[in-house]
Amino acid sequence: MTAVLDQVKNAAYASVGVNLLVTDAIVGRELPAPEMVAEHITIARKQATEALTDLRARTEPRVQKFEARFPGQVAEVMATNRTKAWDFIGINAPKAAKVATSAKKAPKKPAKKATATKA
Repeated sequence: MTAVLDQVKNAAYASVGVNLLVTDAIVGRELPAPEMVAEHITIARKQATEALTDLRARTEPRVQKFEARFPGQVAEVMATNRTKAWDFIGINAPKAAKVATSAKKAPKKPAKKATATKA
């Protein structure tokens, strides 16, 4: 039962921390906390940052593949806005290999041989 309670506590810290991170980003600075909850606020912000960093690391490759399906300008706008949202909250991009955006080339078919017909 202790493991379940720890998971619930961590989830609560992370959800409160995400709200704090977004609020801090909107205000433009880290909001001060009352002394009696300052320790909890620090833990919440830390766990939210870890959770969001993990989320971005897991979703980034899939999103890049998805964006590669669109025309260049549309994909560019999608990527720009996505990174702006993450940067606004303060979550750094994961360090991973970039997904190739080139389309698969169809295999070349051998040219038909001209057959000479005897008349």
